[in-house]
Amino acid sequence: MPMDVNNKEMARRIRLRGASARPSGARRLRGQAMVLFLVLVGVLCLGAVLMFNTGQTVQKKVHLTNTADAAAYSVAVQQARAMNFVAYMNRGRIANEVAVAQMVSLWSWMNMYHTHAVAGQNFFFYIESLCNALSLIPGVAAICQPIARAANLMKKGYQAAEKGLASTRAAVHPLVDGAVTMLGTWNLGLANAADLMLAGMLVDGIKVARDVVDKNDKNAKIPALAHGLLLNQIRKASTESNMLDRFKKGRASEGDTRHIAGMNRYRNVVMASRDYFSADRTSETPLPFIKLKERGGTDMVDYDRWVAVDALDLNMKFWKLEFDISLGFGGAQAVRDVVGDGSKTPRFFEGIESGRNGAGAGWYYEGLPGNDGHPLYPQYGGATNNTAKFVEQYPSVNQPKTLPFFSPLGPTGGPNRKRDAYLSGHRGLQDYSDINQEYARTPEGEKAGPIFTVLVESDRKHARTSEDTEIGGPANGQLELNNDMSGDKMRAIASAQVYFNRPPAHPWFQRVSRQSWKDKNPTVANELEMGSLFSPYWQARLIETPAKDYLVVLPSLAGG
Repeated sequence: MPMDVNNKEMARRIRLRGASARPSGARRLRGQAMVLFLVLVGVLCLGAVLMFNTGQTVQKKVHLTNTADAAAYSVAVQQARAMNFVAYMNRGRIANEVAVAQMVSLWSWMNMYHTHAVAGQNFFFYIESLCNALSLIPGVAAICQPIARAANLMKKGYQAAEKGLASTRAAVHPLVDGAVTMLGTWNLGLANAADLMLAGMLVDGIKVARDVVDKNDKNAKIPALAHGLLLNQIRKASTESNMLDRFKKGRASEGDTRHIAGMNRYRNVVMASRDYFSADRTSETPLPFIKLKERGGTDMVDYDRWVAVDALDLNMKFWKLEFDISLGFGGAQAVRDVVGDGSKTPRFFEGIESGRNGAGAGWYYEGLPGNDGHPLYPQYGGATNNTAKFVEQYPSVNQPKTLPFFSPLGPTGGPNRKRDAYLSGHRGLQDYSDINQEYARTPEGEKAGPIFTVLVESDRKHARTSEDTEIGGPANGQLELNNDMSGDKMRAIASAQVYFNRPPAHPWFQRVSRQSWKDKNPTVANELEMGSLFSPYWQARLIETPAKDYLVVLPSLAGG
């Protein structure tokens, strides 16, 4: 038993020694995981700072890009609005010119019918007098007296019509004369407004760019080099230097071919905009063996006056014999001034170029499809016959009593002097600007319209990275990351373009063409419309910045 007790005691002591030795080894290994943890935390901190800096930089870059986009687009929108404004002003000028043409047409038409009324009352006066004289012959009275009574009724009818026309013309003349003067002044104002709008873009365009940049980012600005580029682009888009052509009536009158072509185009647009009554007052009333023909029209002559001619004829045809009997004629003109008795006022049949010397060849409008090179519309609606030639001397019921059928019953009133055929105060077509032929032929590409490029820049510190907020320690600390930016600047560039695009699908915007003034079914013109300052469909869009603009601002972009 004692031996067993000793063995057990010895075994217990050995176990105790082993147990006391284990804690000593554990103490030697403690603290190694802490080092790895600290290294990991440091890497994570650097990553967090890097991610923070990247996020701040990207956010600032996106903000600058959006600012540049907004500024460039705003300048383009402003230019598009200016060009559309000019187009509306030009359309207003065309509408006013057509209104003048309508008044001239109405005055000429009234002159013709007043002349017809005077001639008619005298014609039936002669018939009545002749029949009354023949009634004194035995056996003839039974035939002539009914004719005399009918002629008397017709004479009284014409006398009533003549008095009505005389009083109407007396009341209408000062109204149309004043309206022509007012419209001439109005058109001058519209022309000046269009010119001022284009000139104002030189100042307004830069101001818009600055305001948009300032409102989007208080810390951003347009550097001097980019400022010069944008100003030059606005200048080219708003003045006669690149994008625009200027056409002057005075230069056209001097024989300058470029200005002649430009003013002819303007006149053709105005002529094509006339209403049916102004353009062609031709009609026929067919009867057996005879036709009552009315011819008339109003044309713009020499860019500065409207000329109207109207003639009423009785056409008689028996087998191979045909002749016309003049029943009435009249004319009117809208001119700048009327001096004296009107004897020195412009003639009626000096006409436009294709109808000089009364040839009546008409005028050529190149805008209509199917044109084979011949004039489509006759001069004065075809009123170039012998009856119409009386208008040259007697346009306003100013016929002398020596002329057949104008005595003994003359006009009872009305403006019956030759000068009364002329409405004063008309200023004619004014100088205008339009798109250079090299531009706006298609809605795509650099030649589609003016391009505006805006470069904006901001100091790097406004990105608020770790350097500026002391995240990761004080400046020049061990965790500071160096943002290597040239010039310590951040920059963004954007470009926008003004282009022309008329919505072709919607019926409100479809262009139609007619082959005659009385064409009731005009065809839809599906051709691509080129941009002009007569059509207000200018729009703006963002585009990729052209390489040439990059080259201009390259010194500012270096490192940004």
